[in-house]
Amino acid sequence: MTRPDPNDIPMRRVWPLLVLLLAAVAMVLVVVAALSRLWDVEATPEWPGQASLEGKEPALETAPQPALRDYLASKRRILDSYGWVDPAHELARIPIEAAMRALASDGALPPGAARPQYLMGADRMEASP
Repeated sequence: MTRPDPNDIPMRRVWPLLVLLLAAVAMVLVVVAALSRLWDVEATPEWPGQASLEGKEPALETAPQPALRDYLASKRRILDSYGWVDPAHELARIPIEAAMRALASDGALPPGAARPQYLMGADRMEASP
């Protein structure tokens, strides 16, 4: 005859826990059913935004490439142009090429009035034939 393993859990201890668990689940289901009947969940109107979406096409684009191309082109125009970011604080944007040229100059920007012309690329236009 084999002796029982001391690590085995006797079933007489497990059955009351299983019965208690099943009773708790059944009680939760009864409470949910009673509350849904009390609050009349079936008669709740649909989400207000859903009715306004009926008959409309989906918001997703089937071919977003043209819109993306236009968006990237507008951003490229901003990157390649001069303009004011905040005129009150005299904060402007310059094209990337001018900014890289200014950064690569090792701080040797022309002094005073010649600096804006340098950043605008006026010195390069005069030098080119």
